[in-house]
Amino acid sequence: MVGEAGHLAREEGLNCRFVHGNAFDLPQAATVYVSTGVLHHFRGPALAEFFQTQAASPAQAFCHFDIAATRLAPIGAWIFHRARMRHPLGRHDGVVSARRAHSDETLLSAAAAPGIRPLLYEPRGAANPFCTTLRPVIGVRPHLEEPLRRALGRSAHRLVGPEQLTEATR
Repeated sequence: MVGEAGHLAREEGLNCRFVHGNAFDLPQAATVYVSTGVLHHFRGPALAEFFQTQAASPAQAFCHFDIAATRLAPIGAWIFHRARMRHPLGRHDGVVSARRAHSDETLLSAAAAPGIRPLLYEPRGAANPFCTTLRPVIGVRPHLEEPLRRALGRSAHRLVGPEQLTEATR
């Protein structure tokens, strides 16, 4: 995946580099931390520590996609993994992962670390549950929130902070 990402970046003339390894032990600090399908593996204090490590780094942002904790998630995971996985363990793991998905409130609370503004993009109550499989939790340095919102244009209203979460999910 790292090789393909590098290839695509070169094709598009992007000034970035992709590496494989422990993101927190790289010789050069990351600018943005990105992951997919990792957050539901962190339980208890480990989830907050994961975000705090990034907030304490020189990185400017993070964007972590994980399973949206909806009532439909386990059913969707079962269908997807039944169709895609040949081994019973893979099928079972997908459903268990969906059941372990963190609530939006848990993610925002854990991501609240000094120096980072935690945001969710389309929290579960604001999106169609049939279309919401993964949802990103985003953290940006406070001075970058407004430029991010400007760059998102009309979609900026989908970014929700902890203080707006209750209103957005009603």
